[in-house]
Amino acid sequence: MDISFSKIVAEVKQLILKPSEFWQEKKNSDGDRTTIIAYLLPFLLVLALVVFVGEFFKRTDFFIEYPLLKAVREILLFVLAYIIGVYFTNELIKTFGGEKNIQIARKLVAYSLTPLLLVSMITGLFPFLYVVDILGMYSFYLFWVGAKELVTLPENKAHSYILITIVVNFFVFSFLSILLSKLLNAYY
Repeated sequence: MDISFSKIVAEVKQLILKPSEFWQEKKNSDGDRTTIIAYLLPFLLVLALVVFVGEFFKRTDFFIEYPLLKAVREILLFVLAYIIGVYFTNELIKTFGGEKNIQIARKLVAYSLTPLLLVSMITGLFPFLYVVDILGMYSFYLFWVGAKELVTLPENKAHSYILITIVVNFFVFSFLSILLSKLLNAYY
């Protein structure tokens, strides 16, 4: 597994600024599990560090336990959202008349989580900027463009698949976020 931060930055830049070209390039490339893990793992580690630092310096007592738990919560949130999102994205392809392809589902979910990860980094370090969370909605657009490019479905069912998959993944992410927050607050 080769992790290159400069490659990740270049991919993020292309994904955010030129999503159509990005997805066309990903359609022709082999996106195996290690490639996607090499993309997501640095994001998750930086996110955990940023959330830890933001929470640690926000507190007046400087206890390490709560910031550490908050960082673990963020990692769990995105790992579970990725795993469950890949499952539903892949299963819904069959429901709408396509052929299931786990590689495509992994690409779609991993890369469309990018805006949410970036926004979580900003709000993790500066919690008072929670208004920036609205920019995470760009994930839906990225998923839409990627699904149109990567998933082969009957013409009349493609838009329904994309819309329903986005809604399902949104509810999964929201449910996980609320559940993990409640567990963290109940524990602490």
